[in-house]
Amino acid sequence: MLKFLKRLFERKEIPHIQGPGSFDQEVVGEFAYQKNLKRLCGGYKEKCNRLRVVAVLEYEDDNPHDNKAIKVAIDGNTVGYLSRDDAREYRKRIKKTGNEGITISCDAQIVCGKRISFLNKTNFGVWLDLPINEL
Repeated sequence: MLKFLKRLFERKEIPHIQGPGSFDQEVVGEFAYQKNLKRLCGGYKEKCNRLRVVAVLEYEDDNPHDNKAIKVAIDGNTVGYLSRDDAREYRKRIKKTGNEGITISCDAQIVCGKRISFLNKTNFGVWLDLPINEL
C-alpha cells in the first residue's frame, strides 16, 4: 500500500512542447500580473528586458470569467492567459491528441519592463513559443 501511495503522490514531469523559436503566441491579461513579472525579471531595466523562461499552461475550468480558460504560469506565478479564441483552439487540438486536460510547458519570453523615467515605465509582456495550430 505504501508503494502505491508513493507512486500516486510522486511529482510527474510536465510534458514540454518544443516550438519553432518564433515566440509569436501572445499571452493576454498580463497587466493584472505586472508584480509577478517584475519579480521574475528582477525589476525594471534601462533597456527592454527579453528574458527566456519556461511557461506552464494549465486548464482553469473554474475561472469565473471563462470556464474554458488556459492559465499561463512561470515559476508558479500566474502571468496571464491565452486569449479566449486561442484557449478554445488549444483545447480542441489537445483533445484530438487524447490528452484533454493535460498540463504542458513551453518556452516563453518576458519582454520589456523598461524604465523610461522615475515615474514612467513600460509594462511587461509575455510571448509563448507554442505552435497551437500545429498541435
